[in-house]
Amino acid sequence: MSFLTIRQSIQYGFTLLELMITLAIAGIALTLGVPTLLEIIVENRINTVVMNLNKDIVSARSYAVNYETTITLCHLNSSNECDNNWHLGYTVFVDNDGNGIFSINTDQKLFIREAVSSGDSFIFSDGNSLQFQFDGTPVTNFTNNEQGIFRYCPSVDNPQLYSRAVIIGLSGRPRASADIDGDGKDEINDANDHISCS
Repeated sequence: MSFLTIRQSIQYGFTLLELMITLAIAGIALTLGVPTLLEIIVENRINTVVMNLNKDIVSARSYAVNYETTITLCHLNSSNECDNNWHLGYTVFVDNDGNGIFSINTDQKLFIREAVSSGDSFIFSDGNSLQFQFDGTPVTNFTNNEQGIFRYCPSVDNPQLYSRAVIIGLSGRPRASADIDGDGKDEINDANDHISCS
């Protein structure tokens, strides 16, 4: 076999058929993989907010007990007063007079959480603040089955599939919502009590 024969048998690059098959397989893989990746990103975003809120409520309650004071968790507006704009983030602070207003001279900020993702809904069932008194019980009067409920609903198609909640009982202890009946949607108290995003 001569050198010329060997050189002629070596191929360079892809044939058009090989390229089309490769692109088709890549397209199918992306079509199947991208929605799953987007779902994982949304779920991680929601779980992060819920875990941070749960941790912040536990910390606020512990601080109230340890220092025998009133702790307020709320969004502070430009006048340092609590309002209902939970989606813009919230502040946990020592509220010495328990009035839901951060007084620079007498109160102390413990920590601040940033706003949630744009378009997502973050709502508290009982007003503009959650307050704990010296014994760790909520000052806030809960109107819904004697429990306060933080609802987080992402801005996606069919948000009920992804929505989560943090429920605070009369003792002040928080718990996260769970999928009780296995239908892929979290419930608050029982199988018929799905999280409402409206």
